[in-house]
Amino acid sequence: MEKRKTIWGKYELKNESVLQFTGGLASVAIKRISYGWITSKSVRYATQESLVFEPCTSFPSTGNEEVFQTGRSDVLFVLPALPLKPVVLRNNKTIKVSPKQSLKLFLAIPLNVQFYFAQVDNEHLMYEFSLAELSNTWFGETDLGEPAFSLGQRFALRPEELDLNKHEVLCPVKINNSSHHLLELQRLIIRVENLSIYQKNELLTTSRVLIDFKGPDQIGNLNFGTDKKIHGEHPVIVAKARNPVIKTILDKSFHFIKHFTQ
Repeated sequence: MEKRKTIWGKYELKNESVLQFTGGLASVAIKRISYGWITSKSVRYATQESLVFEPCTSFPSTGNEEVFQTGRSDVLFVLPALPLKPVVLRNNKTIKVSPKQSLKLFLAIPLNVQFYFAQVDNEHLMYEFSLAELSNTWFGETDLGEPAFSLGQRFALRPEELDLNKHEVLCPVKINNSSHHLLELQRLIIRVENLSIYQKNELLTTSRVLIDFKGPDQIGNLNFGTDKKIHGEHPVIVAKARNPVIKTILDKSFHFIKHFTQ
């Protein structure tokens, strides 16, 4: 197989060929078979920092095989993806945003990996797996909230402070406090289904999340886009959002904010 600049993208496999993906806590082999594919997933107990997708001399039998009967196409697409549920940042630091001021945050979100056959769309998605274990959490009130994954405290005020791992993607967030209240940040939800993934050199970055906070009892604006300083002059998209959003949407991004003062 020719040397590639990135593991993401298009592959063509001959019949009986095997490729194996390793990275984070995942190890998944995929084999081209007659009129389809077979995958095999192994359990890793230690995190592998690098992401590798390379030929394998034999197909590992783990008892976790899945067979996909897909037809004649020998084309495989390997793409990064974001988690299947929103992620919640739990802040144990004291971060306050004064009225009419803004705050920039950078989050580290663990990646998923997707295998598509023939072409990239929902109908051709064969297999998806995560590169890290995320804890389940609940965002919102008991009766009106929603399930999500917890990021813990994987965030920083500057990207270089994050020490981003290869199995994580950088998520830039900007919060504008458009209200007349002091915003004390405690829990923040990021709706990753609305975010695309971009690549600049070797760094993967999500869409920029712009949150316009209007007050404790008001629904704020959410906007998703790119930033030349972060994504480059000509952003290169690697994976489109699961649920693309063309315009600004209204939603609640904060919960359990400790207090607001006039």
